[in-house]
Amino acid sequence: MNIWEKMLNVDRRWIFLLIGIACVVPFFNPLGLPILPSAEVMGIYDHIEGLGPDNAIIVSFDFEPGTAAENQPMSVAALRHAFARNIPVYVTSYWPLGQAMAAMAISELTDESLEDYFKYVEWEDWASIRDQGIVDRAGIEEAWTAEGNTLPENARGWVFEGRDIAFLGYLPYFHLVILGMTSSIASQFPTDVSGTPLEEMPIYQDHKSLRDIDLAVTSAGGSACVSWITYGREKIGLPIAFGVTAVMATDYYIFIQSGQIVGQMGGLRGAAEYEVLLKENGYNKGYGKAFIGMDVQNIAHLLIIFLVVLGNIAFFAGGFHKKTKLKGRR
Repeated sequence: MNIWEKMLNVDRRWIFLLIGIACVVPFFNPLGLPILPSAEVMGIYDHIEGLGPDNAIIVSFDFEPGTAAENQPMSVAALRHAFARNIPVYVTSYWPLGQAMAAMAISELTDESLEDYFKYVEWEDWASIRDQGIVDRAGIEEAWTAEGNTLPENARGWVFEGRDIAFLGYLPYFHLVILGMTSSIASQFPTDVSGTPLEEMPIYQDHKSLRDIDLAVTSAGGSACVSWITYGREKIGLPIAFGVTAVMATDYYIFIQSGQIVGQMGGLRGAAEYEVLLKENGYNKGYGKAFIGMDVQNIAHLLIIFLVVLGNIAFFAGGFHKKTKLKGRR
């Protein structure tokens, strides 16, 4: 058996082992392969970058665990950008398990064991400040620090529940919920997931309906995008941004071309592009999970391409293509 025959008859378990190594090693030693943000991802980033404490956005977790590998990093990136700029955020979900995904994202961004986290201040903890009638973002933080609260060294900023975030969660028939929120968010979500009345929250006092919202970011693993377009964008002109899985991305480019959405994050690549923008602009010290995931994906793809090319070289160099022709003639 010559070298070409050996290459074509290599035990497939060696190939599986190589793929396994290619997928595992980048998790522990990220290569940092370059990723250039696309125009559609920069459209979302630039839109949020133009907002501030007087604006508000919705980040909707419109997916379930099956597509979390792609959708979750998108939502986390959008939330990080909003928290860093003190933009009030309503968090909703189109699907029941999406509420759990949202809770995981908030926990990740407020995890005190991680670098660059946001210090979460629960609703009850800053009640004394509300009792003083202080509800604007700058005033809340000033009063909070005046009470002796200091930001931990590895924390990026404060997140005040009820002012910076209202975790609304999931309701059934969410397309009708979107329609109802065009008139009043509190009519659909009288309380947040913890049972706090929405009408008592400063975020609601300034942003009572979708007409007062400056952007809705939907990270979707299904048809939720169309509902946001139909009942949000087309009814009241609500600016919409998509975060979709890679296999869905091409289906929704038409909405970019028509100008109905401000941008789109497509698959793990789109999430990684947003993470690159956050790091380059000082909103995160390191890269996120999507960027590391792209290292894994790129190395695995390169290895597969290399093996395919190597197999073809062995097939033709060993003369097996001639033998195949002879067999065909017989």
